[in-house]
Amino acid sequence: MPSSKHLLIVVLLAIVGLLHTDPVGAQDKPSAKVNGEIITEAALVDELMTRHGYPVLEAMIEALAIRQQARERGLSVTPDELEARYQQVQREIIASAPASQLSEAQVFAVWLNQRNLNPETFREEIDLQLLLEAMVKGDVKVTEQEVAQFYESHPKELERSEAVRVSHITVTTQEEAEQIRQEIMAQKITFADAAEKYSIDPYGRTNAGLLPLIGQGELPNPAWEPIREQAFKLKADGEISPVFQTPMGWDILRREAHQKGGTPPFEEIQEELTEGIYRARLAQASAEMRSAIIKMARVEWLIEFPSGSEATAEAAPGG
Repeated sequence: MPSSKHLLIVVLLAIVGLLHTDPVGAQDKPSAKVNGEIITEAALVDELMTRHGYPVLEAMIEALAIRQQARERGLSVTPDELEARYQQVQREIIASAPASQLSEAQVFAVWLNQRNLNPETFREEIDLQLLLEAMVKGDVKVTEQEVAQFYESHPKELERSEAVRVSHITVTTQEEAEQIRQEIMAQKITFADAAEKYSIDPYGRTNAGLLPLIGQGELPNPAWEPIREQAFKLKADGEISPVFQTPMGWDILRREAHQKGGTPPFEEIQEELTEGIYRARLAQASAEMRSAIIKMARVEWLIEFPSGSEATAEAAPGG
């Protein structure tokens, strides 16, 4: 998973760059004033180097070593490949996020912010991961026999609880909900279009009202309980619920899919299992390749970090 190191690189190098554009007066050039007292750019850079210098340089060394190895092997990542993986990871992050009133874009933005990342630094991490995968994917294999053995030896882990997936529309009044339901039933508007047009739930508006699978276990949000109750009353895909009240307003549901409880047949999940095992092995092989590249690289540390920096807590590679 991407770290915050690349963002630190951008910040630190930007500040250092500012300092070195004016070598004559840089030491005394102010970066801020507090009650008239100056904090100089030199003091700022020293603080950044103390706090972040070692991990930032370490990340830069690692990235450069990986790219050097990729060039030697004639490997590269196309813009389309990078964008496809970026979108894939973004969808997985959004799908695994707890239910909230945030839109998909907001959920992803929060995820990035929590890790001190932005879309550009996130893409840089994905680019490095794709290069590593390209180096090892030829050696990663998964046979049908291995998948069948995994299925037979993990029956409990593969059990699924009964669950239902629904789309929903939330509005503020019962009267509005009843009117919208009538329009849907009369086929004057589709459920998806009605969700995007009328729903007060931002997530619903940007996702055609589609909610994650709702099972019988603990809910990510207790306010979903009325939705779950109504969802399990729907007996067929495409069935529309009556109007009902929730803590968020007045809702209408449409059943999209139903998942039976228990362990699904092997044929039903064989492709999913194969993909999961392959991705796990690819991630492991990529991590091992990353470590091997760093271990083989001839790294010379030519900078002495300020006292108290993270570099003093652990020796740099090669001493």
